[in-house]
Amino acid sequence: MTEAQSTAPTIEPERFVGIDISKAWLDGAERPGGATWRVANDDAGWAEVVARCTAGGADGAAVPTLVVVEATGRYELGVVTSLDLAGLTPVVANPVSTRRFAQSLGRRAKTDRIDAAMLASYGERLRPTPRPIPAATAQALAEVLTRRRQLTKMLVEEKNRRAQATPLLTPGVDAHIAWLAEQRVAVDQLLASLVASDPAWQARVETLASVPGIGVLTATVLAMGVPELGRCSAKEVAALVGVAPFAVESGQHRGSRHIAGGRGAVRHALFEAVLSTIRWQPTFRAHYRHLKAKGKAHKVAMVACMRRLLGVLTAMVRDGLTWGDTDLAQGRFLPDAA
Repeated sequence: MTEAQSTAPTIEPERFVGIDISKAWLDGAERPGGATWRVANDDAGWAEVVARCTAGGADGAAVPTLVVVEATGRYELGVVTSLDLAGLTPVVANPVSTRRFAQSLGRRAKTDRIDAAMLASYGERLRPTPRPIPAATAQALAEVLTRRRQLTKMLVEEKNRRAQATPLLTPGVDAHIAWLAEQRVAVDQLLASLVASDPAWQARVETLASVPGIGVLTATVLAMGVPELGRCSAKEVAALVGVAPFAVESGQHRGSRHIAGGRGAVRHALFEAVLSTIRWQPTFRAHYRHLKAKGKAHKVAMVACMRRLLGVLTAMVRDGLTWGDTDLAQGRFLPDAA
């Protein structure tokens, strides 16, 4: 062996683990080693997954380069949290993305073991970036906000039924509406107490709520739903939320640009906030009217204002400013000059 060969850095073999998750089982597959396994989706199974990942692969690889699982609603939380605590934060992939990846490979068969192998290939080829698991307060806020959306949906449904209910059924529907309203008030109180229990979250929510048109609830939805505020550019945040229009072009065809995807709950809350902002805040009102005067449709102008508001919120969180500290609060940078 020459001196150059003896001093050359050794390249650690890579290892990718895919885990298909169901209510009862966790099916794992590894690449490029090819090992497969199945454990129960419980405390003992999570511990075994961590042990398998930290023990090293059959091909000599140490800890996995990436561990990939699919988002399943809640069945993945146990193993994801266990891996994160062990320093192996997994990628929680969107099932739509992984399914389309499988289709791009021409794979039609779908079993738990095949899906696990597909997830390992997904990690090996695309190298997605793992995201840290949210802290306890963030997880609690997410649960409470989800419950509030469920209660609101049920309230709307019951009120629609109330409009067509006969006198025989009206008392029962009214009682259910009253109960749902009480439950939503209780959830709002719980949400406020969770925010107040964490100084960092309270400061973030207060910063966002200082903007005209954004109340405490909307500020909480934005803080929870867009943790990237202040850490990404305004364009990146707009794409994450789903208010960045995408081009539709092919050859000589130039189609209308549309928004799609993103975080629907955040986009809905932001839309409602902008409805108030363009009414009461002079700069955004002028921006909206400027776009309408140019012939833009109402929703197009609204999305543009939403995108602009996200840029302002990003700068506020990044620089530690409240609304009163911004130039827009003093009426500068009106759209007519843009």
